[in-house]
Amino acid sequence: MRYSNRAAFAKSLKSAAPNLFSHVYLIGIADDYERSQAFDAILRYLATPDRLIQRFSGVDLNLKEVFNHLQTASLFGGEPIVCIDELEKAAKKVQQELFAEPITFGYLIAGTRSKTGLSAAAEKHGIVLDLLDEKPWEKEKRLQEQFESKVRNAGKSARAEVIHLLFERLDKDSATFDSEVDKLIAYIGDRSQILPEDVMAISTANRTYTFWQTAEELIWEGRELGPMDDTTFHGLIPALRSQLQLGLKIASLLEQNAPRDEWAGVLPKVFPKTLEKRTPQAAKLGSSYFQRGLQTLFDIELKSRTGSQQHGALLDFFRAKIHVHGR
Repeated sequence: MRYSNRAAFAKSLKSAAPNLFSHVYLIGIADDYERSQAFDAILRYLATPDRLIQRFSGVDLNLKEVFNHLQTASLFGGEPIVCIDELEKAAKKVQQELFAEPITFGYLIAGTRSKTGLSAAAEKHGIVLDLLDEKPWEKEKRLQEQFESKVRNAGKSARAEVIHLLFERLDKDSATFDSEVDKLIAYIGDRSQILPEDVMAISTANRTYTFWQTAEELIWEGRELGPMDDTTFHGLIPALRSQLQLGLKIASLLEQNAPRDEWAGVLPKVFPKTLEKRTPQAAKLGSSYFQRGLQTLFDIELKSRTGSQQHGALLDFFRAKIHVHGR
């Protein structure tokens, strides 16, 4: 059985308790925190003592040790469990042998950050939770549902603007999100409703969001930059590159007169609203603007790594180089 939805997967665990659990689970989630949550959810339902759990990493995975543990019965009852994380780091042969045969005693729970080609084999013998192809807007919807559930379970409610404000200020990862929601619930105390001003009072926009916003403003709007230190400079580079690559793809599709139904294959993770906003901008700027930007970005990054510490000057040069001809 395969699931691509966390809620459906959780429901399947609940319905399987206490005697119908699969002996094999494969968890495909890129986010380490969310993957560990899925592991913990399974282990809570199995209610197995820690002495029966053996943990491995795909980095140095030894199949002999894995299967020896799975075949070892406990004098105190209960079936052994093997938890393997970072399975994508194991040798291909080891990955294939892991799911080659069904497991009839004990439980194998494996997690991976990326595609391994093992989903079909794992699904044949057990259950797969695969969120590796989850689109950004699907994750946003899921995080919103998690937010609503956590607030509701705390006996609180939240104004509609609260979730949108959190999305604007935070990276969309579960660890950050859970932490911020817990802080909000604690902050309002006996008050029943979370308000937008509560978010502004205790939630600070994280650095990745700031980098992303700055990169958007520089590439698409031509905004000037403030003071720049080493950490900020190197944090901003990937965000700038991402915006330039997005613009180049859109501009190239427009210049090639590619049918709109083919765009999804080239831009699989771009929000529809973002695409709607950036398409006319990319058409105006043209592909040469983004190509020049990528080349100039490569040049200043190379200079920064070969001795130049004038980070502000490098970014001023970058901005001037692309915008003097691009607008």
